[in-house]
Amino acid sequence: MHDPHLHLLVDDHEIQHYTNLLRVLNRPKKLEAPVIVPDQPWEATQRLQAWGSVLRETDGTFRCWYYSTDNPVFDPEQMTRGGYGYAESRDGIHWEKPDLGLIEFRGSKQNNMFYTFAPDKVQNGDYQLALQRSGIPMYDEQGVELGLANHMDGFTVVRDDTDPDPNQRYKLFGNMQNHLMWNQKDRYPGLTDEEAEAALTVFGQYIDTSPDGIRWSHTPKRFTPAKYGDYMMVTRDERNRQWLLNERTVGLAGRTAGMRASKDVWNWPATTPMCFAPGPDTDFARKHEWHAGMTPFNYGNMDLGLLEKWTNAGQGNGCELISHRDGQDWHRVEPGRMFLNTGPEGAFDHNMAWPTHNPPIRVGDNLHIYYTCSGMRPSADCDTPMGIAVAIIGVDRFAGLAHARAQPGELLTKPIVVEKPNLSLNVEGLLSPSVQVAVRAADGSFISGYEFDDSQIDLYRDPYRCAASWKTKRDLSELIGCEVWLHFRIQGAALYGYRFNDSAAK
Repeated sequence: MHDPHLHLLVDDHEIQHYTNLLRVLNRPKKLEAPVIVPDQPWEATQRLQAWGSVLRETDGTFRCWYYSTDNPVFDPEQMTRGGYGYAESRDGIHWEKPDLGLIEFRGSKQNNMFYTFAPDKVQNGDYQLALQRSGIPMYDEQGVELGLANHMDGFTVVRDDTDPDPNQRYKLFGNMQNHLMWNQKDRYPGLTDEEAEAALTVFGQYIDTSPDGIRWSHTPKRFTPAKYGDYMMVTRDERNRQWLLNERTVGLAGRTAGMRASKDVWNWPATTPMCFAPGPDTDFARKHEWHAGMTPFNYGNMDLGLLEKWTNAGQGNGCELISHRDGQDWHRVEPGRMFLNTGPEGAFDHNMAWPTHNPPIRVGDNLHIYYTCSGMRPSADCDTPMGIAVAIIGVDRFAGLAHARAQPGELLTKPIVVEKPNLSLNVEGLLSPSVQVAVRAADGSFISGYEFDDSQIDLYRDPYRCAASWKTKRDLSELIGCEVWLHFRIQGAALYGYRFNDSAAK
């Protein structure tokens, strides 16, 4: 969703001044129930979680790679169940789990499992594989075998169109490990300290490859030894033609988010802890912890992201909206306010709402935000119910500036060069809405024909693309190449952003 001609109003970076306006956070609307839940014999009875990805292919197909597991403390049968599944959808709402015929479970390959750590591809749960001292071989950066892994905690599937090898078109980035590394002698009888130490040497960040996202090589190669934690995701930065890796790292305290950027998926610099500017939080990042997840993505001419909060008490494991400009720090858009929030008491996401490892996906004039949802544990002998849900928000409408007082609000942008002839606005009408836009020259004077009294904007024909015109000026053609100031007058409405276009908005 990189678009250098789209200017969002989620921060003040491109704003010179505004009055009688208030920045508002626009929260997405959630569907009434999860769209993917555990309902297959191999899946956990309660937990299906998207420590994975949702992508949309060029033919419109939605694809989801997910993880499903229960804690065997609640159900010993989970020692043999649980794993990594695949689902597809045409509309992003109704999903199917196709029979892939790749991995055997209880005598049948009729299931949707796309990955396993069982060396014979006869599915066993991660814990059971560890109990059997089994797994698939892991390889270091030079291709030397390190040992066996039987689990990955946090993985991302991406389509990499920059790779010339079609057999590596899809990449799975996984934080892979051998469960024995945790040295749980009560769970794994006979486990020695030497075994646990050997298992720890496998712990790392790996890449596996596939031509289609279904058939994987099952020969993961490490690109970084793990150092701090068990969480990782990778997204694409199209604007800078690089990859972004988010992980749990050492920082202020707790589970601090870290970030790395690289042009090459195999060579990454050191992690930079994301130390966000303090907000209304008390003792920021010490008493208020963060899960370490921040899902960064290009949007317009900047970056946005969802920062996962891990509350210390009660409910509230949701996400804040964060923003970023090249060369600057990341910022919390509305510190202390959730953008993707947990649901009310009794809701399927009352306990948690954390996003999948991918940007929002555009569907018409909406954005689908996929997230792992978690309700409250129904009883002492059951695990936490989890699934994958979707929240929907209007295109470009993350946060904006809304008219806040009796007098009209006014917004003056910083100087900007007109590069395309047409200007469109993303406006939400609130109460008797009215928006005007004037154009001022570099010296600050109003340009004749582009003054407020000349402005003509229909807020109802297409609120996501309100075309700006003036009484005697159809567009900005005569100003292309000129540096101007855009001056907005807003009443009873919220302005989320503006875009320069080649053709007039329809």
